[in-house]
Amino acid sequence: MHRAGSLRQDPYLAQLPWVPPAGGLRTWECGEYFDAVRIPATLAPPLIAALQTAGGRGPVLADPYSGSWHILLDPGTVQSAPWARHGIRLLRPGTRLTVPAAHVTTGTDLHWHTPPGSGETPAELLDEVLNDGPRNTSAPRGTRRVRRSR
Repeated sequence: MHRAGSLRQDPYLAQLPWVPPAGGLRTWECGEYFDAVRIPATLAPPLIAALQTAGGRGPVLADPYSGSWHILLDPGTVQSAPWARHGIRLLRPGTRLTVPAAHVTTGTDLHWHTPPGSGETPAELLDEVLNDGPRNTSAPRGTRRVRRSR
């Protein structure tokens, strides 16, 4: 495997087979090296802050172009049922996700909010934060929003 000569590149990152070299992008199928949970950009910052406060240190992608962020977890560890609300979605196995090189941590294009190699986020912790996490503040808790037909 080719190792980048950058001082900013952690040697651990060079060992992760799914992290592209400096300047590169790679597209992987979810379920191969990671599971991914997509979160709308409007919910992501407070959710990621709560997750990190609770000990989650796993990789998080920010995609300003699509307006979504992705939390990456170990493959085969995510169950989708309780998370399908507020636009939060589990990407099904086989869904393709593009990842940048680990040093790409800023910008208006796809970049890492939390780069790979920083630690991990257990699915159970994500489940806990999502169940206690961002609530819809436009309706009091315990009430249901009425959807209008189009």
